Amino acid sequence: MDYTIDDFLGGKIRLKQGDYRATSDAVLLASAVPVKDNQTVLDVGCGTGAVALCIKARVPKAQITGIEIQQEMANLACENAHLNSMEFEVVNADVLNPPKTWKERQFHHVVTNPPYFSETPQRDNKITAIAHAQQVPLSKWLDFCIKKVRAKGTLTIIHRTQAVPEILSILNGRMGKITLIPLWPKDGVPPKRVIIQATMNLKSAFVLHQGIVLHNADNTRTQQTEEIMRQAKALF
Repeated sequence: MDYTIDDFLGGKIRLKQGDYRATSDAVLLASAVPVKDNQTVLDVGCGTGAVALCIKARVPKAQITGIEIQQEMANLACENAHLNSMEFEVVNADVLNPPKTWKERQFHHVVTNPPYFSETPQRDNKITAIAHAQQVPLSKWLDFCIKKVRAKGTLTIIHRTQAVPEILSILNGRMGKITLIPLWPKDGVPPKRVIIQATMNLKSAFVLHQGIVLHNADNTRTQQTEEIMRQAKALF
C-alpha cells in the first residue's frame, strides 16, 4: 500500500494516509465538539486519527481516546499521534465487543463519523470497505456511543441527511438538547451532510441551527469554513 503525508488545518496537523483518506468531514466534526482543557473525548471509529488530532490541535490539553476495529487503521492512528507529537490513546476493538474494563468508563464528549453506506461502493478495497459500509447497524453503533457519554456530556455525529430521521429516533428520550446543524454546500443548495449534537441528562427543546455554508458561488470556501479548515476555529 502506498502512503502519503498530508497537511490538515493549514499544516497544524500532518496525517499519514493510505487508501482510506480523511476528508473535510473530519475537520468539520472536530470543530463542533465543545471540549475544554482536561476534558475527556472518545472518538468512535477513529480511523487514522484525523478527528482526534484536529481536536487536539484546537484544545491541546484534551484527553482523547479512540476506538477502531481495524488493526491497520489503529496502527496508523498511533503513528499519526507520534508524527504530531500528541498524546492519543488508541484501542483496537469492536464497538459490539469493547474491552471489559470499559464497562463503567464514560467521557465528557463522544464524537463519531459512522460508516455511511448500507452497501460497499464497488471501488473500495477491504480497508476502505469496512470504513465506508455499515458492518454494525447504526442503532447499535449509536447505542454504544450514548452509553459512553457521562452526565451533562455531549455526543456529536456527522452523517448524511438521509440518516437524520433514524438518528433522531435513536436519540429521542435518551439525550436532550438535540441540535441539528446543516452543512450547506453553497447558499441555497440542499445539504448532503449534517452534524447532530445532543447532551446527556439535559432536557431542552430540539434546536435547528442555521448551519454553515461551506462554499461561495465561485466554489471558494466561505470565510467561516476557511477559518475552521485552516485555523482550527471552533464551529460555534
